[in-house]
Amino acid sequence: AIENGATKISWKRLLETVTHLSSRFSSGTGTIALYLDNSPAWIAADLAAIQAGRSCLPLPPFFSDGQLHHALNDAGVTMVVTDNPERVGSVVEIACRHVVPLMEQTLYFLELDAVEHKPTSAAKITYTSGTTGTPKGVPLMLKNIESTAANLVQAAEARLSDRALALLPLAVLLENIGSVYVPLLAGATILTPSSRELGWQGPGNIDPERLVATLKKLRPTSIILTPELLKLFLHLQIREALPNSFRFIAVGGAPVAGSLLEEAVASGLPVYEGYGLSEAASVVALNTPSANRPGSVGRPLPGFAVRLAEDGEILVKGSGFHGYLNQPPVDDPWLATGDLGDLDEEGYLYVQGRKKSVIINSFGRNISPEWVEAEMLGDPAIAQIAVFGDGLPWLSAVVTPAPESTPLEIQRAIDLVNQRLPEYARIHGYVIGSGFTLENGELTSNGRPIHQVIEQHFKTRLEALYAPGHAVFL
Repeated sequence: AIENGATKISWKRLLETVTHLSSRFSSGTGTIALYLDNSPAWIAADLAAIQAGRSCLPLPPFFSDGQLHHALNDAGVTMVVTDNPERVGSVVEIACRHVVPLMEQTLYFLELDAVEHKPTSAAKITYTSGTTGTPKGVPLMLKNIESTAANLVQAAEARLSDRALALLPLAVLLENIGSVYVPLLAGATILTPSSRELGWQGPGNIDPERLVATLKKLRPTSIILTPELLKLFLHLQIREALPNSFRFIAVGGAPVAGSLLEEAVASGLPVYEGYGLSEAASVVALNTPSANRPGSVGRPLPGFAVRLAEDGEILVKGSGFHGYLNQPPVDDPWLATGDLGDLDEEGYLYVQGRKKSVIINSFGRNISPEWVEAEMLGDPAIAQIAVFGDGLPWLSAVVTPAPESTPLEIQRAIDLVNQRLPEYARIHGYVIGSGFTLENGELTSNGRPIHQVIEQHFKTRLEALYAPGHAVFL
C-alpha cells in the first residue's frame, strides 16, 4: 500500500494500524490536527480520524506561527499528532503529551489546553492560503472528498500498477486527495519519501540532485506539480535526468504558461493541467489522456457545473460548499470562485486570472496580471514576478531572478516573452527584488505573490519607472 524508503507497508498492516488508531481517537472529541512530514504515519493518522468520525485538520509546514495558532484555535483542535512537538508547543499551550510509536516513527500526541470544542460534521478542515495572514477554514464533507477522489481515479485512469509520489506536503488538500485517496481507491501504491529524501531545503528551495536520485529509485508513475516544479522537471527532462516511468503528471495550483506546457509535452512529459479550489474539495476541472486541450484546464469533472457570470467570473455548482468555518452560512448553490475565465463550445474551461487583481490601464484595457506573470515564469531566468500598472499607460514588474541569472538574461527573457504578448500586456519596466517569501509577507502559503504588499514595499522604485524619460513605448 505504501512505500517509504526501505519500509513497505502492506494493505493488511495499514488496515490493522488504522483500526487500532481509530479506536484510540474515538474516545475523544474535537478536531485532530496533523503536523508532521509526509510518511506512512501521516496517512494512517488521517484515515484513522476519518474512521473515528473525528474532524481532521492537516497543517502545512509552511504556515507561520500566527497562522498555526489561528488554525488550531479556530478549528477547535483538541489533539495534535506531530513529529515536531517543539514547534507546536511554541504556538499553543500543551496540556499533556504522549509518545506513540507509529509505522516505524516516533510521534507525539499532544493534548491541547483551553481549546473550546466546536462540533462540526466536516471530515476534514483545510485552510485557504488567502491574500492575508489569517487563513479561512473550509469544512469538507466526506461525501464530497470521496466524490472528487473517485472522479480523479477515472480522469487519470488510475490503476493497480500505479506508483503515486507525494512530492508536495500531504497537508496540501490537492496532494492529500490526489496522492493518497486516489491511489487508495485504485489499489495502487503510495510513495511517501521524506522532505529530506526529496531534497526540500525550505519553501521553494529543492536540491535537484537529491530529488533525481529519489525519483530514479522509486520510479513513480504519477505526480502532482506546481508550475514552478514543472519548470524544474522540464530542465531535468532536457538533461535526460528523469526516469521514464511517468504516465500522468498533473499540474495546477497557479496559472501555467502555455509555452511551458508546450515545451514539457514536446520533451515527452505527460503533463495535464487542471483547476480547482479548496471550497470545492480541490479539483473542479482537469485535462485527461482522452480529453486534453492544452491551454485550457480541462472539462469539469462529473458532478460539477461551470458557468460564467456577466463579468466573466467562474461560477461552480456542485461543490458542497456552505460557508467558511465559524462564519455565516452560504446558501447560494453557485460558488463564486473569484477567478475570471472562459468556456469554449466543447466545454473546456480557460482560467484568465483573479477578478480582484485585474489591472485596468490608462487606455481602458483590462489585463490579468496572472496571465502575464505565467507567461514570464515560463522562462527559466525568472524565478518570481509580480506585475503592476493599474491606471498607468504600461505594465511594470518586480522580478526575482533565478539563481545565477544575469541582468542581461532577465532582460532577454522579458523581451522574448513580450514578443508573443499584445502590446498592452507587455512589460516595459521592472525592478529587481530579493525574493517574495512568507516571512516578508509577499507570498501566500500556496506560493502566490500578494500584489498589494509587494506594491507597497516597492512603491518608490516602481513609481520611478514612470518618471519622465523612463517610459518606453513599443
